[in-house]
Amino acid sequence: MIRKSWRHKNLKESFLGALKGAGLVVKSEKNAKIILVIGVLVLILAAIFRLTIDEFTILIIVITIVFLSELFNTLAEVILDMIQPEDDPHVKILKDIASGAVLMACIGAAIVGIVLFLPKIISLLKSLF
Repeated sequence: MIRKSWRHKNLKESFLGALKGAGLVVKSEKNAKIILVIGVLVLILAAIFRLTIDEFTILIIVITIVFLSELFNTLAEVILDMIQPEDDPHVKILKDIASGAVLMACIGAAIVGIVLFLPKIISLLKSLF
């Protein structure tokens, strides 16, 4: 086992530390705020459109994946900035790759959203006209 010079004393401290870390990313990263707001809005729309429990679960999983990818992207950027504070083309490439992961998660989430919501929207429009 790897020796750690610092660790949480108990499960409560570990959980609070994790929440603090996620909160720090939301406070400091504009994209994390956007992801959080869009995620909440999508879940509200899911309730309004009365998505099934399975559809709702899929949305929660996809939103979680997008948010996790943003957390890992931020983690990568912070670590890279610590290792190499000066501009470096290699660091830029690594940061672009991490950002690309977030972009791919967002594209996937958008496709899932279209697949789940478009039939509901079309049905609503047909009933209005």
